[in-house]
Amino acid sequence: MKLYIDTGSVAETEELASWGVLAGARTSRARLTAAGAADPDAEVVRLCDLLDATVTVLLDGDDPAALVSQGLALDELHEHAVPALPCTAAGLAAASALEEQELAVEVTHVFSAAQALLAAEAGAALVSTALTPLEEAAIDPGETLQAIVEALHTGETTAQVLAGGIATPQQVVLAARLGAESAAVPAEVLRQMLDHPLTAAAVERSRTR
Repeated sequence: MKLYIDTGSVAETEELASWGVLAGARTSRARLTAAGAADPDAEVVRLCDLLDATVTVLLDGDDPAALVSQGLALDELHEHAVPALPCTAAGLAAASALEEQELAVEVTHVFSAAQALLAAEAGAALVSTALTPLEEAAIDPGETLQAIVEALHTGETTAQVLAGGIATPQQVVLAARLGAESAAVPAEVLRQMLDHPLTAAAVERSRTR
């Protein structure tokens, strides 16, 4: 499974990138701005350069033409910057238009297998769902993710499944076990995945022998 860092901070991405486990990042201009970035586009470029890998950037709006324009501008910004579009009528229309221009796109906010099929048909390279919002809505995230994976893994599409909305290491493991190709994971959860009391104890014992 590929691990993306779900982040609004270049600094925390730089820390985690040193582990050598990141395949990319997910962010948005709003998150970068909220984290204090004066120029969010410059921060997107920094993330792309730092990781030398895909950085998906959520676009906002309900006008297909405006979303397409944003997507094209993002492509001009950096070769690794990938537009992420919401699974709405406008988002699907924009995804299809961008895919026709040979741009890779992510379709996000997908919460059912039916939506996933629409996203794939619109040309999404990545189809992403969010596990914690499903759980909070009393919808089984494992069942939903499995249905999405099975719907897209029929050989009829090349779209890959990305599990987002991650709040615990167990959700990352669940996504891997169910066949999602990638997961977008916050820095704090990546750190939780690394930490284990038995590892700490074993390291401490090795220092005294």
